[in-house]
Amino acid sequence: MPARSRFSTSTVIDSEYFVPWLSAEGPLAYSPTKPPARDYFFQYTWILPGIFDPQVNLGEHRYFGSPLKSSARFLFDFWANARRGDGSALQRYCQFGFFSHNELRTPMAACHHVRHDRDTPGSLLIQHGSYQWASLEDQPSVPAGEVSLYRGIGQATRFRCLRFRPEELSPANAEIWRKYLRV
Repeated sequence: MPARSRFSTSTVIDSEYFVPWLSAEGPLAYSPTKPPARDYFFQYTWILPGIFDPQVNLGEHRYFGSPLKSSARFLFDFWANARRGDGSALQRYCQFGFFSHNELRTPMAACHHVRHDRDTPGSLLIQHGSYQWASLEDQPSVPAGEVSLYRGIGQATRFRCLRFRPEELSPANAEIWRKYLRV
């Protein structure tokens, strides 16, 4: 079994729940409500060198994966606001992920954040240490925990949102659903 890094990126809390943050425990287990004391952990080539392609020079700085710190400025601003506790990092939605024999919920957090480079309010979506900023105009349902996808699948020109209740599936379809969840 390979040695576990002291900077674990495991999001698993127990056998069923997952957090949206980079880690569920240890020094990488920060969240907007409990931000890291400083930006040290955002220099990913120092903290998580194993996530990079072997072609990437690990001696170069990679803040949030970007070689230019200025490219990630809005994220540094977000975490600085969270540390100040001034309301700029107001949590709009947070759901731990969940896995069971018939259900899968994705861990996701959404926090209010005004991008100063655009002077536009929006939501910073967080999932396993990945970030996506979206304006309120583009994603009005974020506070209710719903994010709209814009791209189709493959060559599809339309996105379809299929909703169902697992308990209403036929036995054959329920088994297919359970196999899908196990993947």
